[in-house]
Amino acid sequence: MRKSSKAFMSLFVVFTALVMCTVQVDAQVGQNLVINRFVSDPDNIETHVVISDVDGVGPNLKISIYNEEGRLVYERYETLNAFGKINYDPLTYLNAYQHGYNQNPKFSGTVRIESDGGNIAGQYWEKYRNTDKAYLNIAVPAADGKGYDKLVCQHFVSDKSVNAQIIISNTEVARPVTIDIKFYSDNGGLVGVEKRVVPANGVASINPYKSLKGVQMTGTAYIVVVGAGKITGEYWQAAEREKYQVALPLEGVTKIR
Repeated sequence: MRKSSKAFMSLFVVFTALVMCTVQVDAQVGQNLVINRFVSDPDNIETHVVISDVDGVGPNLKISIYNEEGRLVYERYETLNAFGKINYDPLTYLNAYQHGYNQNPKFSGTVRIESDGGNIAGQYWEKYRNTDKAYLNIAVPAADGKGYDKLVCQHFVSDKSVNAQIIISNTEVARPVTIDIKFYSDNGGLVGVEKRVVPANGVASINPYKSLKGVQMTGTAYIVVVGAGKITGEYWQAAEREKYQVALPLEGVTKIR
């Protein structure tokens, strides 16, 4: 049984890598984008936010970085050339300017990008400075800042040896959002439900293994807004033993069981 599980995990890694390549090509386009997971760790990680003008109008951009609690750490204004792009390294500016309070340079949060006119597309790139951790290097597309009231994580792993995280961002700028994370088995049985409150402009990270109190399984997770609000999200999965990391956006859906 264990060998079968390991075989499935290996196949899933390959399949997810292929899917991830596809979704990076079909990145979300709009006037408001969200990087759901941003890490500031200057000594260990090099990060880049890539933003492209898809309409050829040369829009002005407002780039805001928030910590997990939704507190503004930094903001900056940029102008895109028509059909051009910027490769923006937030860490270049974070060390020189921290908005409103003394933020520890090592933190995680989200990046919000607003265009004053034309549509834009974005990506987030994360590269480890230590070559021994090169297997953790990753790139994911930015999410549509309009958000959804329901998301689906098509595959999650609950296993002590796997670092799995369901990342949920609140796209609301002025109010928190309450969410239910519903964990289903591969056969469709409800295994567990966890409720979280995500601050305005904030982000929550849900580890399935901790949420399910050590139950080892794979399955599907549905994330539902309770009441009003909009969310976006991603699923990240890494395993040091097998030397891989994958990440992909969660899909917005219209019906939840």
